Formats: sequence, structure tokens, C-alpha cells
Amino acid sequence: MSNIHTFDIPEEWSGITLHTFLRQHLNLSRTGIRSLKRHHALRVNGHAVTVRYPLQAGDVLEIAFPETPPQRFVGENIPLDIVYEDGDLIVINKPAGMVVHPTPKHRSGTLANALRYHWDSRGETAGFHPVHRLDRSTSGLILITKNAWAHQQLDLQIASNRIHRLYLVVCEGKPFKPSGRIDAPILSLPETPKRQIAASGRPSVTRYRTLIGSSEASLLAVKIFTGRTHQIRVHLSHTGHPLWGDTLYDSVHPEFPRPALHAALLSFIHPKSGKRLRFRAGLPEDFSFLMKNLALKI
Repeated sequence: MSNIHTFDIPEEWSGITLHTFLRQHLNLSRTGIRSLKRHHALRVNGHAVTVRYPLQAGDVLEIAFPETPPQRFVGENIPLDIVYEDGDLIVINKPAGMVVHPTPKHRSGTLANALRYHWDSRGETAGFHPVHRLDRSTSGLILITKNAWAHQQLDLQIASNRIHRLYLVVCEGKPFKPSGRIDAPILSLPETPKRQIAASGRPSVTRYRTLIGSSEASLLAVKIFTGRTHQIRVHLSHTGHPLWGDTLYDSVHPEFPRPALHAALLSFIHPKSGKRLRFRAGLPEDFSFLMKNLALKI
């Protein structure tokens, strides 16, 4: 199975070798290029070529990216809030309570199961490649690619901070500074899902801005620059302002039985078109109800 991508070579790329194009314009690794060579996956104007081929303006380059067989999750007819979809990727507004990927404890009812049914019902073959993760309890936007090439390209954007993610959070109390940067390494703890701040942890950076607040609770806009598990939850708990309802980090509010965290905005550069796409997800009902009860009106 392969995923064929076509590129029309413009004047400014004329004269460079195909190898240079693959390295500099598609950011492919040497391992990735060797895989393309091994699978005889490179064609120009309908003819097989080597990576030494000098590209010319007007050439039509076809690359048949090898694809691993799609993971055979059991498809389940679960409603999906699809924000955007094309042949390479899909953006979902995930509800709180849904696990992204099957695990030994959650073998069904996941986003992967729902997408497998969605694709199978349309006769579409697609892989399931999450570009980033959302905790089960977190609602909002998540980006999934359908092939390994798109996933690799978006991984590079994650590493270079070109994928922008903005979260809305309700936390306990009101931060002393209306906005700030939290730079504190996060360490995984053995035999527990909980994380903690520790010098030996992985570097983690979060920025926040208070939108509205009181001594009881505040609504924050939060942006992460690293993607550690529970990063926002750990960092805000560390500052003394845990997420409302986050029992794992000592915020117990039975009327809201999940961390008040919503992935509201997502922006990235489409790996094929090169255009920046921007998406927004409205607040879920439980989050809006919590804000109303806490008199957090923007």
C-alpha cells in the first residue's frame, strides 16, 4: 500500500537534485529517503528516477510514500464532531470522557474506534496517527493524520513550535500575576499516573493569561510550548491554582468531576498545501455551565 503525493516543480526549484528536494523542501530524513529508494517510489513525468535526477521547471514529481497497513481497531458507530477533514488529516472536537487510542483498560469507545467506523463506512483506507494527545478528561481539538508522511511533517512542526494550541482553563483562585510563564521540568512517577515538578524531569514550558478571575476561580487562556503529559495540570497545580475538578492534583469539586480543561484553538501548516489552517472549538456544555455558576463571564 502507498500514499501517492504529486508535486509540480516551479522555476525556483529548477536545477536542484531530487535528493536535495527531499531533504530541504520535504524535510525527509536519510532513513526516509532510503525507504523511498528501496520501494522504487520516485517518478518524474511518469518515469522512474533516482535521487540524483536534476529537477526542471514544469516537471511533475510523484512520490509513493510507503504506508504501513492501517491499524485494525474495531470500528464502532460513535458520533463524531468533525471540524475538518481531507485526504491527509482530520481535526476532531473530542468530547470529555473519550480516550484517544485503545489501551488494555479501554479497548473500545475510543476515538480510534469511532474513526475506523467513519472511514470504513466510506470505503476509505486510512491510518490513525495522532499528532498530539488529549487526556481522556480533556475536551476540544485534536489533530490526526491518515498517513505516515503527513504525520512526520506535522511532527516537525510540533518540534519547531509551528503548531499553535490554545487551551481554556478554569483554575482555583486567581494567579498573582495576570499573565506569566511557567518553566518547570516535569517528572513521571512510577506506578501512578501523577506527575510532579522535579529538577530531573523533562523541560516543560507553559504560558498563561488571566481572562477573568476572582478569589474563588479564574478563567485562563493557556499555551503550551512542550507536550508533556498533564503539563497544564501539573504546572498550574504547582503555582497553587489547580484546575477546577482535578482530583488527581488535589482539587475536589463533586459538581464538576473532571479537570476544567478545553482545547479551544488549533493552528498548523497543512503539509501538502503549505497554507496555515486555523480551527476553533466552542465550549462544551459542562464547561459553560461551570463558568456560569462561578460567574466567569467574558
